[in-house]
Amino acid sequence: MSVKITPAQHKSNLRNVYGTFAIEGMTISKDTHSNLDRIGSGQASYQQVVNELRAKYAKKG
Repeated sequence: MSVKITPAQHKSNLRNVYGTFAIEGMTISKDTHSNLDRIGSGQASYQQVVNELRAKYAKKG
């Protein structure tokens, strides 16, 4: 089941996530920012991003 989120809600959700990281004193990379945006907008699933990251870091190891 897919839930439709408006662009405004998507932006609000991302601000909340970034704010939570900031409150904890953590920063996120541009890549993480991009991945969160892709997941939140429905361009990619969480599992797709995890698989991409596994493939990326398996090559480096």
